[in-house]
Amino acid sequence: MASPVAAQDAPPAPELGHWMVAISVDDLDAETAFFRKLGFAVELDTKFGPGIPVRWLVSGDERIELLKIADSKPSGRGKPPAHAALRGFSQVTLSTSDIQATKAALVAQGLTPAMDVTEVAPLGVKVMYFQDPEGNAIEIAQKL
Repeated sequence: MASPVAAQDAPPAPELGHWMVAISVDDLDAETAFFRKLGFAVELDTKFGPGIPVRWLVSGDERIELLKIADSKPSGRGKPPAHAALRGFSQVTLSTSDIQATKAALVAQGLTPAMDVTEVAPLGVKVMYFQDPEGNAIEIAQKL
């Protein structure tokens, strides 16, 4: 009978942390306006490579990088929860300590949830979804 490799025999894992999420978009300004409603501010506006516009948005320790790539194609993801039917990254998730207050604040700014507050008991969270102007799913989650 083969025995599993002991943890001490495994190479040490690198220390990694979350830094940002990058989203390829068609309209930098519409996306920026949406994320400003979520509390993000523009940290950097620049270009790299062959003139690719890049905008960094920040809110606390969270960073979103918006990229405008010429001739990019939309993802074709459906409205939540159907957005997860395509493989790959399905959403950006932001946390809140009070999902009802967050919902009220975002609705007051004109945003409409794509999926209303729902408790996901097996995961110990309540979630709601919005979609940005290009249909990307933005999940807001509160730990129970």
